[in-house]
Amino acid sequence: MAISSLIVEALPDSLDEVTAALAATPGVEVQGSDPDTGRIVVTIEAANIDESHDIASGFINIPHVWNVNLVYVSVEDELE
Repeated sequence: MAISSLIVEALPDSLDEVTAALAATPGVEVQGSDPDTGRIVVTIEAANIDESHDIASGFINIPHVWNVNLVYVSVEDELE
């Protein structure tokens, strides 16, 4: 399992629209946002690091998103 946290930067006027799009993405949880700066803190919970990367890479295709910054990644192997 891979757990990642990121800061997504969007145009402040589009914060609600971008937040809704992020929240609708499977595996993504919106943790908070700053309406003055357009920064949105999200976490991704994915099966592995490749899946997490694929999800995060899609954020830049959301209209009004202009930057995505990875803050933290934790990868845990599941015991069999």
